[in-house]
Amino acid sequence: MSRPVPTSDTTDTQTRFTIATAAVNTFLDYLSVHAKLEYVALISFSSVYEVSVPFTRDFDSIRNKLLVLEEGDKTCIDTAFLGVNQVVLNEWGCQTPVQIILITDGSIGVGSIGRNRIVQALPLPPSYPAKIHVLPVVSPHDTSLQHAMPLYQKIVDLANNTTSNSNGNLSRGSIYCPDQLSVPGVITAMTRLCEQHYQEFWCTLKCGQLEARVQLFPAPQTISHEGIATTYTLANQLHVIGFIQQTELGTPIATSKHLVIPQTQSGNATARENYGSKTPTKEGSSSNDGSTTDEDMSDPSKVPNFCVLLHGALKVEGMAAIVLLGADWWGTLSAWCEASRARRSCLLLSVLRPGACTSPWLGALDQLGPAEDGHTPAETFPIRSWRSYSGGGSACAWARPHALLADVQKVLRHARKLPDKTQHLYKELNRLRRAAISLGFSELLNAVGTALERECAALPQTAPPECALQLAHAARALQDPRTALDIKHTLQPLGTNFSVTPMTH
Repeated sequence: MSRPVPTSDTTDTQTRFTIATAAVNTFLDYLSVHAKLEYVALISFSSVYEVSVPFTRDFDSIRNKLLVLEEGDKTCIDTAFLGVNQVVLNEWGCQTPVQIILITDGSIGVGSIGRNRIVQALPLPPSYPAKIHVLPVVSPHDTSLQHAMPLYQKIVDLANNTTSNSNGNLSRGSIYCPDQLSVPGVITAMTRLCEQHYQEFWCTLKCGQLEARVQLFPAPQTISHEGIATTYTLANQLHVIGFIQQTELGTPIATSKHLVIPQTQSGNATARENYGSKTPTKEGSSSNDGSTTDEDMSDPSKVPNFCVLLHGALKVEGMAAIVLLGADWWGTLSAWCEASRARRSCLLLSVLRPGACTSPWLGALDQLGPAEDGHTPAETFPIRSWRSYSGGGSACAWARPHALLADVQKVLRHARKLPDKTQHLYKELNRLRRAAISLGFSELLNAVGTALERECAALPQTAPPECALQLAHAARALQDPRTALDIKHTLQPLGTNFSVTPMTH
């Protein structure tokens, strides 16, 4: 990256690094206009990687970091993806789609041997859905680019296979070679990348006679249904066809989630990303008296908007809206509050998998009707009898590795405090077991059972006999093939009755 680039202006000395910096700034400038809510991280790499700026919406912090960034010793693309995987998994987990832009100098190694070694060392495909775009800062006539193109294509293809298999996303990463090794050439290539993969998506949200022009962020992608060649593309009109209590809706599997941002009079969507200032109260009062003056119209926060009304109603009533996205395709709208200092409130669209039976506990979505039709007070909806299990306990949320580790460590802490914590141990074991069976994570049960056996073997000689019996019983119960996958089964403590008889001589 430190190699100089010949220019017609002899007074201006440019390097590939300064051209790459211009490409990053072009990318940030585009997002500042079209995707202000996007999170961006900056990772620099050579023989080692460095997280220069973690994921942030403060694009100026990235621009400032570019000014003090230094070149490294050599190009190691496999090291770059090691750093990217670490940052993405720690921040977002393995479910959030990510776009990766690799800006490199076009150097990959020495000949085909170096390229083959790098391909074998690449930590790809990633364990999360990703699209990888490659922008080499190199002249199109440079021989190094010809050697590097097979490697770049392999990187893009590996990520494409992961994206297609994970969520049916038909959009692909690509390679964007500049027409010339110069700042204008790289800016043109980066602009082309942004226009293809960071487009705004506008549509109309309707509910009866009410409607609003909204932007969905991030832009939804065309998806394909498993086992069917048909592709599904979001329509330009989203129709709210009904409402349902959040407790009855539950959490159906969503292929993607999008913020719903209303359009203002000036056409800027992000200016009204926060709905909280207009949320009505339970009694139906609002923050204004219904009148709109010329001064109010100049302030976007005082202009009446259907999205503000819908957000407030869903939030106050604890309900969600069922939205028709297309033929045999539905989604849900709910009030959502961002977990950050800004505490932005907005509508969240969850795009369900195509088909009417994406939520089995609700039945076919195209057959749902008004609550008063055939509804009796004795009925409960939805009905899941096995949820009334003994032992209670909250559900397990394993979005990140440390959450799973914390639940396992909690079980082991109770195991080391037997017999006082016998009931607590089995309560946590049942909670862990139900979550593992629900996720198809049967290996966890065997691992926890093995850990309990180790705890049993490590008991001190002064430990009460009940400790060893309970630990051995719990380990066997977790690994019992007869009840291993029976979610209705509840582990019970081993019944013991130890008494101490005094001895006399």
